[in-house]
Amino acid sequence: MSTQFIIPSSDARRLENATRIAHEFAQPYLCDQVVGIVFLGAIARGYFDRSADIDIAMFKKQGTEIAITKQFYEVEGVEVQIWLSDYEQELTRPWDMAKRWTYAQTTLFYDPENKIAQLLKEKVPLRPEEKRWLMMSGLTHSEWYVNRLTHTWVERGNLISAHQMIAQGVIYFFDMLFGLNNELVADMKWRYYCVEQLEKLPHNFRERIQAAMLFHSATVEELERRRNVFMEMWREMQPLIEEEVQMSFEEMLQIV
Repeated sequence: MSTQFIIPSSDARRLENATRIAHEFAQPYLCDQVVGIVFLGAIARGYFDRSADIDIAMFKKQGTEIAITKQFYEVEGVEVQIWLSDYEQELTRPWDMAKRWTYAQTTLFYDPENKIAQLLKEKVPLRPEEKRWLMMSGLTHSEWYVNRLTHTWVERGNLISAHQMIAQGVIYFFDMLFGLNNELVADMKWRYYCVEQLEKLPHNFRERIQAAMLFHSATVEELERRRNVFMEMWREMQPLIEEEVQMSFEEMLQIV
C-alpha cells in the first residue's frame, strides 16, 4: 500500500532506536534454518511513538527449530513481537485481507535467496476481481444501509439502530474507496486514517465524512442530517464506480 504514515506523535529518535533494537534482535537468527526475516508495523511504515512496538516476521524452513520460545519480548523497554511461521506452509496457505495489508509495507532484513520478496509479490497485491467486488459491494451495501435500512429502523421505532446503520454503511463506503484506489483494505485499527490518504475521494472528504459520522442526538432530524450528508458523497462517487466496473448501479444490485 502506498499510504505514507505521517504520525504527529512519531519521534525520530524513537524510530532510530527501535530500528537498532530490531536489527540487533534479528541478527542472531541469520542462519540456514531461516529463509527470511522482515520488519513490519511501525518500523516499516516509518514512524515510532510511545504506543508503537516492534514487529518481526521470521520464516523458517519447515521441520527446523530456532530459539524463539515466546511471541512477546521486551528489549530496553520496547515490546518486540515475533511472528514465526514455516515458509513452505506460507506458500500454500491463503492470506486474508488483514494479513496482506500488514505485509504490504515491509522492510526486508534477511532474504538471501529472494524467496520472501517473491512470496510477498505473489501473496500481497490486490487482484482485479477483488478490486471490482470491493467497488460493487461497497457502492450497493453502503446505499442499502444508509438510505434504506435507516428508514426501516425508524419505522420499527428504534432510532439507535437506525443511526447504527449509517456507521455500517460508512464501512462499506470505505471498502469501495479502497477498491477504487486499487488499495488493499486497511486493518480496522488504521482504516479511517488510511482512507483519508487515498487519492480518489469525494471533494472535501474529511469535513463531509466527519459530518456524516458525528452523532449529536438520537433524533429523526439528526438521522436525516447524517443521511443527507452521506448520500451526497455517495451520489458523487456513483458515476466513477459505474465507469470503473462498466455496469450501472441497478445492474450491480442484481449481482451483489
